[in-house]
Amino acid sequence: MPIKIKTYLTLFYYSFIIINLSVLNFKVNAETKIIAKKGDTLLTISRRYGVPLKVLMYKNNFKDATKTIEGEAILIPLEDNKNKINKHNLTHKVVKGETLYKIARDYNVKVEDIISLNNLSNDLYLSINQIIILPEEATKNKNTNIGNVQLARKKVFYHLTSKIENLSNIAKLHRIRIEEINNLNKLNYPVKINPNTQIRLRENKFSKWRKYGPIMVSWSDWTYFDGNYFSNAKTKKNTSFFIAINCKTRTLNNTSYKTSWSNWYFPKTDFEFKLINDFCDQEFNF
Repeated sequence: MPIKIKTYLTLFYYSFIIINLSVLNFKVNAETKIIAKKGDTLLTISRRYGVPLKVLMYKNNFKDATKTIEGEAILIPLEDNKNKINKHNLTHKVVKGETLYKIARDYNVKVEDIISLNNLSNDLYLSINQIIILPEEATKNKNTNIGNVQLARKKVFYHLTSKIENLSNIAKLHRIRIEEINNLNKLNYPVKINPNTQIRLRENKFSKWRKYGPIMVSWSDWTYFDGNYFSNAKTKKNTSFFIAINCKTRTLNNTSYKTSWSNWYFPKTDFEFKLINDFCDQEFNF
C-alpha cells in the first residue's frame, strides 16, 4: 500500500511540473508539437512562442496565418532569436480595391517584405477583410492621397474620345487651355468632339522609350481613354503591342498575347510595380 501511494504521488508531482511548464514557459528550445487552443491562429502562436511566422507557416504547411486552427497539432520549430516577430507589429485589414503595392506604399515598406512575412502566393490576390502583417519598420503615411491620377494626367500626350465629348471638359480634365488643343490639332473651335477621335494635348518633339524588365514602353505616346492610360510597347523580339494602366485600381492590361485587350490584372513582377509607380506616382518633366 505505501508503494502505491508513493507511485501516485510521484506521478502527480511530475504531472504538476509538466502542466506548469506548458502554461508558464513559452520559449521552446527544440522542435515540439502543441494543440491549438480555441481562437488560436498561426499568428497568435508565433507571437506566443517567439517563432518567426514565416518559419511556422512553412513547417506546418499553412498559407493563411489568420485562419482559426483550434484542435490542430502544430509543430513548433527551434527558437530563432534573430528573426523573432515583434509582438508590436502593425497589421492592416484589406478593404475593397486595395493592392499589396498600395499597402506597401501607404506604410513605407517593400512589397516583397510583405509577401515574405505573410507567405503570400505570387498572384498577389487579396481578399476583403484579410489581415496583412506588416514589417517592424512599417509607418503609416499621414497623407496617403498623393493625387496620383492628377499626376498621371500631366504625362498624357493624347486624349482618345470614348463617346461624344465636350471640348471644354477635355481641356479641364487635362488642365490645359482650349486654345492649346485647337492650335495643336488645327481645330476650328468645335464645341463637341466625335467618338474615337484622338486629340493631341502636348507637343512630343522626341520619342522616348523606357525599359521595364523584358519590355520597352514608349513614354511619349501615353493616351488617356475613359479613365485609363495606354501606350505603345514592344518585346525583346521587337514585337509591338499596347500596354494600359489604371491608376485608381493599380492594375494593368495589354494586347501582347491577343489582338484584343485581355482582362485587367494586378502587377506580379518588380518591373510591373515599377511601371505603375513611375507613371502614376512620379513627377516627370517633358
